[in-house]
Amino acid sequence: MKTILVVDDSLDIQASLKFFLEDEGYLCHGVLSPDTALDYVAKNSVDLVLLDMNFSQNTTSGDEGINAIVGLKELDPLLPVIVMTGWATLDLAVKALTSGAADFIEKPWQDERLAHAIKLQLNARRDKQALARLTQEKQRTTVNQSALQAHSPQKQQVLSQLENLAKSDMNILLTGENGTGKSYYAQYIHQHSKRSGASFIALNMGALNDELFNSEVFGHKKGAFTDASKDRLGAFTLAENGTLFLDEIANLSKKSQAKLLHVLEERKYSALGSSKVLENKARIISATNANLANAITGGDFRQDLYYRLNTIEIEIPPLRNCKEDILPLANSFLTHFCNHYDKSLKSLSKCAEDALLTYHFPGNVRELKHIIERVIFMVEGEVVMAHNLMLSTPINTHSSQSLPLEDNTLSLDEVIEQTMLLRLEYFNGNASKAAKSLGMSRSAWYRKMTKYDAI
Repeated sequence: MKTILVVDDSLDIQASLKFFLEDEGYLCHGVLSPDTALDYVAKNSVDLVLLDMNFSQNTTSGDEGINAIVGLKELDPLLPVIVMTGWATLDLAVKALTSGAADFIEKPWQDERLAHAIKLQLNARRDKQALARLTQEKQRTTVNQSALQAHSPQKQQVLSQLENLAKSDMNILLTGENGTGKSYYAQYIHQHSKRSGASFIALNMGALNDELFNSEVFGHKKGAFTDASKDRLGAFTLAENGTLFLDEIANLSKKSQAKLLHVLEERKYSALGSSKVLENKARIISATNANLANAITGGDFRQDLYYRLNTIEIEIPPLRNCKEDILPLANSFLTHFCNHYDKSLKSLSKCAEDALLTYHFPGNVRELKHIIERVIFMVEGEVVMAHNLMLSTPINTHSSQSLPLEDNTLSLDEVIEQTMLLRLEYFNGNASKAAKSLGMSRSAWYRKMTKYDAI
């Protein structure tokens, strides 16, 4: 149900509009002043505003309303504001519309005209929001496609294999170090499969305890447990006829592994709190940076689940072994982020290119992407020099001198991210050991890696 905010200093008008709007099927909230309206919109979800233009006694200029329009549009550029006033002039109407108002209605209003204007503007808002989502998705897709550039023979071979495998329905296990882009390759498989028209649903298994696993993977019915205030669809349901990507699969507990195995074997599951049996129709792609063979030997991962997930295993090579990809990736990220942040186009100097080509990239493609995203804010001119990249030095796990802090330009988040990436390299991609060496739990590690846009 859509929420409409009425901003008018007359309680009688608020009451009249509230009666009309609720009869039309809307939720309605009323406030008496522009300041209160701005505060309300800043803290609550509002779909449309009906705004009076004058609030002070003996004032008919409409300036208070104009200022309110500007403030509301700053809070939410897509929020439609319909102006309503009993002091309508052509000049005021033009001024309101050029300030960002969506429509201008005179008081006393005609119910039919107001209802039509509201419906029209809500539909326009919906379309603009959809366009904004498509634009964001296009930007993400651009970065995804950049990360999949294959100039090296190793990457070309991987993409060729995945394109062929995409045509089948077999389960695929993607392995490789953190940051190599396993989630991007999973999306690549989905996009090149016969399931491309259905959903691609991704879950980070490293961030799920047993209780969250049940709810996120299978879904739940309202009242299934204490905090289940409403029905929730699980990943298997959302990915029906599409692809379910299970990232960091090695971090599932043995209890959750058993539940996942049961679904893969029986191809049936039920939401928590429901007796209805649902069929699993999703294709499964899983990924890990761990050595599952060692995990099986150590008793941490079920061998029967491994066989179910691993119809075929594809290893994604680390970036340091794909030198031919480094500069094309860097230049592609540079162009993307300059456009995204509306920065002047920049280029890499020869010394910057050499620095990238000789760097070890413990964080692989993810780290390169973050380096380039950061550097466009560090360079005033049009050429990126080697020192602008702020590349880290090889790690000594017990040293406090592992990060380039001499110029004090790294933020706390960047220092934490760099430390985690370097510690991960030291332990050869073993996230559990890296987390333990930093005094972090495994779940805390994956929450941090998700925050830093792990791929």
